[in-house]
Amino acid sequence: MIGVDIGGTNLLVGTINNGKVIKRTHEEIKTSGNFELVAQQVCDAIQNLSDDKIDSVGISVAGSVDIENGIVLRAQNLDWDNAPLASYVSSKLQCKVVIENDVTSAAWGEFNFGAGKENSSIFAVWVGTGIGGGLILNNSIWRGPLGTGGEFGMGISEANPEAPARVLEALASRSGYRDLLNNSTLHTDDLANGFGNDEEITRVLTDGATRIGTAIANAITLLSLDTVVLGGGIIEALGQPYIDLIRSQFDIDVFPPHCRQCKFRITELGPDAGLLGAALLAST
Repeated sequence: MIGVDIGGTNLLVGTINNGKVIKRTHEEIKTSGNFELVAQQVCDAIQNLSDDKIDSVGISVAGSVDIENGIVLRAQNLDWDNAPLASYVSSKLQCKVVIENDVTSAAWGEFNFGAGKENSSIFAVWVGTGIGGGLILNNSIWRGPLGTGGEFGMGISEANPEAPARVLEALASRSGYRDLLNNSTLHTDDLANGFGNDEEITRVLTDGATRIGTAIANAITLLSLDTVVLGGGIIEALGQPYIDLIRSQFDIDVFPPHCRQCKFRITELGPDAGLLGAALLAST
């Protein structure tokens, strides 16, 4: 099986066997805004990695997707709209291709092989270049009648209609932090090093964690789930102190107080979660 994870800035490709990534490649995305160049980069990476005949490819992509038609409806950080990703890759590689939202893929990976494998339902939240969510309800992916269930980062987090940034992703992701700090070269390591040491970085990170905590509380108030799995580059780099800030606000905002028993678990699969989830979807 082949799994692919197209993030906001990075491309991961892996060959999968028995629920483990046995061979992988990691590249920076060449031109995020040019669909065909990135899609061809995906095809080249797959062919360079695999020596065998390719039967199926599962692709997780950071954006809203139409899985039935294999179309990326909107990928914010890639600047794609209605991109025919599945048909492009399938025609180039002559194999079955399934696409899925990146965090839904990660949720499915964690549910089957990682931090959610003891549960029947989980809510996954990934915080990195952007912010995404994935829902597993009663042992199945929940996409909803319109197909975009689990969308989390584009939810409104700022009530003021005149504010320059209102959605959660613009206020609590790495790309959001870059804009808020007016620093286009800011990396995750810079955020991790500045957290608790640099006043401005600490301020925006704390505000972002608070907003994430409130947003997760709203989701758990609505769905009454008992497990949240957290992952993504920001979560993994900043670690438990950052998760504690998210959790603190969650405990204040979730309703009823009974829902405070919801467990927060950090990813067990890390960047492999999306690869594993996507590959599993394509193989069935």
